[in-house]
Amino acid sequence: MRRPLLIAVLLCAASCKRSEDEAARARILSPQQPVGELPEAKEQLQAGQLADDPALMRRILHMQRREIDQRIGPHKAQQRVQFAWFRGPGLPDGGSEVSLAEETTLLEAPGDDFSVRLVNDHNQGFELVWLKGEVFVKSLYGAFHKRRTDRTDPLRIREQAMSGLATFDRLARGLKLRNAGETKSEGRRVVRYAVMGFGARATEKETSDLPPAHYPENRTDPDTARRLELWEKEEPVSVRGTLVVDAETAAPLACDLQGHFKVSGNNTQEPAAELHLHSVLVTTSIGRDPNLKAPQFEPETSVPHAVKDPLRFLGKGPAAGPQPPAGEEPDESEEEEPAPR
Repeated sequence: MRRPLLIAVLLCAASCKRSEDEAARARILSPQQPVGELPEAKEQLQAGQLADDPALMRRILHMQRREIDQRIGPHKAQQRVQFAWFRGPGLPDGGSEVSLAEETTLLEAPGDDFSVRLVNDHNQGFELVWLKGEVFVKSLYGAFHKRRTDRTDPLRIREQAMSGLATFDRLARGLKLRNAGETKSEGRRVVRYAVMGFGARATEKETSDLPPAHYPENRTDPDTARRLELWEKEEPVSVRGTLVVDAETAAPLACDLQGHFKVSGNNTQEPAAELHLHSVLVTTSIGRDPNLKAPQFEPETSVPHAVKDPLRFLGKGPAAGPQPPAGEEPDESEEEEPAPR
């Protein structure tokens, strides 16, 4: 009797596997790829068919920078994004316009090395260099510091800093394009597209087997509510611009897109918020090595361990003995003195 029951339980457990588990199993059992190579980068894409295939258009407009790097090789990409956000005067924090302009410069070198620099018109920004497995970061006006690779994610930072084209396409719910013919740019054959409208795809909703997010006191704070409102209730009003795609590799090389978007109000004719967005992308120096070099960086200062010696860490303890040189971590192998009984 126990054996049939055990078999039934195992069958039920196998049938209740989550999609995340299946995806993990597929990754583990998939054929091993060469180190650093993306299988997606070898896929042949038709650069002249974006206007007729919304799925292909999304595939290209949302292409990751690592794949673009493997498709076209070393290059320089510059992105400029400007936006102005206005909320209705009758709403909390409404009646005023919030605007920002930022420029990102990405230098891609052979071997997946790169540097990215982002600057905005509020005198803020950062610079990151990923070179031979080491990462160096700095604020806009600060000095470089070497970061541990388990405490930063350079690839994700690169994607977020260069996400203007994908973000615009998502806000427009899929751009409607018209093939404007082939031309040449940077000595390469490219396909130029004119933006004719928006709404080429149905509204995308993220699906997951994970439980829904729960917020403190069952309500969101004002900043989170505004972000959710934009992504969930945003509607495109007008878009225009151009897009340039490499004819051989189908990698997006350039764009100049302008759009006006709104967030519908609750039971009102007037929009609760409006967004004006202008996104520009330019790719140059294709095939040229930028010759990245490790920058000069400052060593991290060594401080007493706050848990091991909190009084000395706060400067309230007795005079300490000789300290290790700056930049040298204290020896953690020293045994703790036994507490007096």
